[in-house]
Amino acid sequence: MKKVILLLIIVLSLFVGGYLFYAFKINNLEKEYHKNLSPKDLNPESFITLFKEKYNKKSQLNFVTLLGEFPENWVKQKDIPYLISIMNSKEKCCGYMNFFSSTISNEDAEVGGFAIIFLNSYISKTKINLGLNSNPKTDKESINKIEDWYQKHQN
Repeated sequence: MKKVILLLIIVLSLFVGGYLFYAFKINNLEKEYHKNLSPKDLNPESFITLFKEKYNKKSQLNFVTLLGEFPENWVKQKDIPYLISIMNSKEKCCGYMNFFSSTISNEDAEVGGFAIIFLNSYISKTKINLGLNSNPKTDKESINKIEDWYQKHQN
């Protein structure tokens, strides 16, 4: 009887140990492959590229989740020509969703909408705040203001 109990304890210990080892390995692998992106990991061009690449017109849920805030002065002077070149774009892309948002939006964003937000941040020297969800669209009035600023800025 003692041998049977001892054998059961050994077998049970092996099963539990094997399971814990397996669970530990899997959890570590998931952490490596599912790193949360933050705005500080991106620049305006890589942000737009990521949001365009992740867009799937067959899906109703097109958003990219980022963790954290945008750094101060995130948009640099070298980013301005690129952003000016795409600010009229009505190309669909994913919307922005903060990691802590409890609302899921099924609206699409437009590439030009993000470019306008980024350019306005640079012009007004303010920190970018997209809130919990953002699906910006192009807007002719904003484009005209930015074009006027750009004309004055180049001279």
